[in-house]
Amino acid sequence: MKKVLFHSLTIPPDNVSTGMLVAEIADGFKGLGVDVEILASSPQYNVEKSLNSSKTKFYSSTYKNINITNIISSNRSFSKVTRFFQWIKFHYQSIKFINKNKNKYSHVFIFSYPPTMNLVVIYIRKFLKIKVTYSYWELYPEIANKTFKSNSGIFFNIFKKIDSYAMKLTDNLVVNSPELKTYLLNNRGLTNKDIRSIYHFSPYETSIENPKNNYNAILYAGNMGKPQNLENFINVFNSIDEENWNLELYGRGQEFEKIKKLENDQINVYKYLPRDELYAKTKEIPIALISLDKEITIEGFPGKTFDYLSMNKVLLCFANADSAVSKFIEKYELGICIEPNNQLSMKNALKQFNDKSQFMNYQKNVNNLNENILNKAKVVHEYFELI
Repeated sequence: MKKVLFHSLTIPPDNVSTGMLVAEIADGFKGLGVDVEILASSPQYNVEKSLNSSKTKFYSSTYKNINITNIISSNRSFSKVTRFFQWIKFHYQSIKFINKNKNKYSHVFIFSYPPTMNLVVIYIRKFLKIKVTYSYWELYPEIANKTFKSNSGIFFNIFKKIDSYAMKLTDNLVVNSPELKTYLLNNRGLTNKDIRSIYHFSPYETSIENPKNNYNAILYAGNMGKPQNLENFINVFNSIDEENWNLELYGRGQEFEKIKKLENDQINVYKYLPRDELYAKTKEIPIALISLDKEITIEGFPGKTFDYLSMNKVLLCFANADSAVSKFIEKYELGICIEPNNQLSMKNALKQFNDKSQFMNYQKNVNNLNENILNKAKVVHEYFELI
């Protein structure tokens, strides 16, 4: 019997939620009797010099007894140009590996970050004729255009055509929100495509404790870049003069130093912590922040949403009302969504969080969602049905 291959950029020991999610889905497949392997990069955030200087291109590791082939890669760069070439080098080695082992696999599951994973989809499906499931988590180039105003005409259109072509070729297309599914059906020429919408789950263990509901603090943990719109959130937070509320921000990214300079008596900014350490330090903080550029609607769904929920946090969403994450939070009543730049909405949201009865309802909804919808077994089964 042939094997199933999971292909992702990141994988443990990188403590990145997307890579952890891929590894946990693979583990779920293994539990269902599937012979599964993983192809990924070497760690992107804790690179060992001995690996980078090695003449070999691959090495082997394991995750819960699943065999992993790691492609030796450079540390993740914050330069867009450098990162693009890192991706292309990674894809070249990926394609070489899969081509060499093409008779070994009956099905390849490809997880979409980086956006250039579409090149691997095209090669495997068109030239190797291996069945492909493409799990597509962020809409490029649209998200780059909206966030960085980088609609550069020819490049934008070429990338969009390549991306759409990859989606048409793939045997199964999976997205992480109903809103993204609708967009693709209506705007990418995929009218007749069977697209599955599967919410993620947190790959980390769900907390059995709820945070205190009498602690006026808000947690942010994750990337600090332009799409996260954190500077704007902090400016609005400072403007409403709520002295009994605090912000605790943990992260890394292109705008970390800029955000660090905004610290004051109510705002603390810390460097990234691994998830277990983060939870230990912040388990009593009852509310977690999701902040997005107001231009982003269906293009991206922050993975940190599910990590927050696994810590039983009630959510404060600072994003466009039409965003997929805002609609998700409102559908399941997991917290409060406010439009960016709206001071009154911010003030009212904090006032509502101080209503203990309302807060307990939000917390109950978070607990129910974790138990019944965002659990590993359910999500793994939905992916397993695609084999």
